Amino acid sequence: MASTLGYTTEQNLENLLLVDIDSSFSSQIDTWINASEHRVNNYLGFTTASGLWNESVVSEKNDCRVDGDGNLVIYTRKRPINSVSAISIIKGTDSIDLDLTDSTGATRYIIPVQGNVIVYPTFELSTTSSTTLYGFMQVKYSRFYTKVSYIAGYTSIPEDIQLATTLFTADTFMRQANKENLVSISQGRITKRWQELRDGESNYIREAKEILNHYKIASGYW
Repeated sequence: MASTLGYTTEQNLENLLLVDIDSSFSSQIDTWINASEHRVNNYLGFTTASGLWNESVVSEKNDCRVDGDGNLVIYTRKRPINSVSAISIIKGTDSIDLDLTDSTGATRYIIPVQGNVIVYPTFELSTTSSTTLYGFMQVKYSRFYTKVSYIAGYTSIPEDIQLATTLFTADTFMRQANKENLVSISQGRITKRWQELRDGESNYIREAKEILNHYKIASGYW
């Protein structure tokens, strides 16, 4: 069995812990890596089967706003945003579908380089249905929502997320290897430490969460 999502590998675990893992134990390591991948996904709020790999989000309803220049600004639930396939404005029972491209095929919306919002400029406003909406300023001071279908996540897993996944796996590995639950063992002037716990969490877990907290904040899942 191989790792489900490929956030890390057995080789990464061996390199982190400076150990050689017997090949007969590889299937168990894969199981622990799979669990760590899901742990990372849950911590960051990516809970579908694709995880951080380009997750497809369909018909997500969001609160949104119109900025001072009259542009529609949509804050999606998952970030970073890669692409958008549908945007609708919803107020009560009324729904207006926005055109995403112009006659040349160019996108009318903008995704800033940070990938944290969708901006639909007011001068680009075009709809596929008959409507009296001629500018987003008409709804600026009212409560309305958007329904968005988009793809969020990563085309390649960032290296520090790979490290965090390896650290989660290392915690499991070391707890299983340390059946006596020893903190350390000493012989003469040499001491080997297995784990240090604070609030019930090892250094591996604390370091992994410190790495992931940046992504948790950036993804809006804080």
